[in-house]
Amino acid sequence: MSGPATQLSIVVAVADNGVIGDADGLPWHISEDLRRFRELTTGHVVVAGRLTHQSVVARLGQPLPRRHTVVVSRRTPPGGPQVWTAGAATTVGDLDSALALAARLAPDAEHPEVVVMGGAQLYAAALPQVGTVHLTRVHLEPDGDTRMPEGWLDAFTVVDSRDLATASGADVTFETLTRG
Repeated sequence: MSGPATQLSIVVAVADNGVIGDADGLPWHISEDLRRFRELTTGHVVVAGRLTHQSVVARLGQPLPRRHTVVVSRRTPPGGPQVWTAGAATTVGDLDSALALAARLAPDAEHPEVVVMGGAQLYAAALPQVGTVHLTRVHLEPDGDTRMPEGWLDAFTVVDSRDLATASGADVTFETLTRG
């Protein structure tokens, strides 16, 4: 691939206690966060773990519209990656393969930035390569079985922050952080 390197970002919502998920889903429903997620990912190539992707398909009945999803799964079909053209999703076996494919697809996407959308294992593995974090701080302390690790934002600096009271009653802070 020629030209500039593909930019890699993460989009994640994290509760005050570090929880990001419960039972392969979100432990909250915040319309404003879902709207922000859609705005940040539409037109991009997104990278998702199998369980994250399955939860999207279960909720929407299809992969994310107007995005090509590269799904990371150790359960890739025999014969290599599988492509679902109707929903624009491709399954590959590991994060390196996903990022390589996403970098090849990104120049043809509406937006060239590749966005990692979860789950926790992908966030942890991709974090050293990420330049930008689009973070929703959810000011709740829900029960959950999936958390972000302590200190995961140590290498990042907040460049934009906006507090919001939501219709669901949960206060959130939308932040953009960059490495450095």
